[in-house]
Amino acid sequence: MIVNSQDLPARYLRSGAPDSTWRCLARRGMLHSECEAFEQVRLAADTGWAHDPEHGTEVTLYAVAGTGTVRDASGERPLAAGHVLLVPARSALRVTAGPDGLNLAVVRVLPAEITAELPARVPELPAHEQTAIFRPESDGP
Repeated sequence: MIVNSQDLPARYLRSGAPDSTWRCLARRGMLHSECEAFEQVRLAADTGWAHDPEHGTEVTLYAVAGTGTVRDASGERPLAAGHVLLVPARSALRVTAGPDGLNLAVVRVLPAEITAELPARVPELPAHEQTAIFRPESDGP
């Protein structure tokens, strides 16, 4: 994972509301992680954010603060701080912030059909840093 510096400026969302921003906190480097990105989305009152099925990622949304609504193929339902949404790959979803805005943590991951095709990745630790829990050359301690 490539972790961005905390002072990385947020980008304004296309909604036109100056208080609606997106910031990538961490992202993968090449194909060495199933996790695509960890993002922060802040929505001003009555503005929206959408997950585009063309992105090809699964998404987990965690409502950090505020309220809103979620619309997907199953209809519309409320969203409040503490709620978690799991969005399958190739599914469309739209979140609209309530009157006080909405702050979301977004984790994007590659779907299993893609990660199953990736080569195995084993962290390379020097032998002196390996523990009984992590010994890639053996089947156990």
